[in-house]
Amino acid sequence: MKYHFFIIFSLLFSVYSVSANEEQKKTEDRLSTISGLSWYSDINTAFNIAQQENKNVIVMVGEENCKWCNKMKKRTLTDIRIKDKFQAYILVSIKRSDEVSVKYLPEFDGNIPSFFFMKSNKELIEPIVGYFAADDFLQYIKEIEE
Repeated sequence: MKYHFFIIFSLLFSVYSVSANEEQKKTEDRLSTISGLSWYSDINTAFNIAQQENKNVIVMVGEENCKWCNKMKKRTLTDIRIKDKFQAYILVSIKRSDEVSVKYLPEFDGNIPSFFFMKSNKELIEPIVGYFAADDFLQYIKEIEE
């Protein structure tokens, strides 16, 4: 009898552990680190969290092989002033080739890198397209926030 109980308990614990690990992996899959900042890869998750935390969203659209996207990530987004500003937002990074996510962006014309400042209800505040040095990008952010 004790042996059967032990087997059942072991099986239940194994199922629970696998389920918990899968849920953690899903969360990890949705978050990535770009330039020392945490970015969601799932646009719906990002907007849901933005609503819960009452924050605006920055959607960055790019591609892995985009020279200007990579330059923006390495030079501009690593600037401590930009990082400090981005702490007030929920960040989401999507690929231009992700047709489902791109549909949420009302003024996306395919140019990358593109940044979309949006409210948690998916209303567009302001889009910014192209590569910008940190000082210029910071100025745009300040203007958007005013």
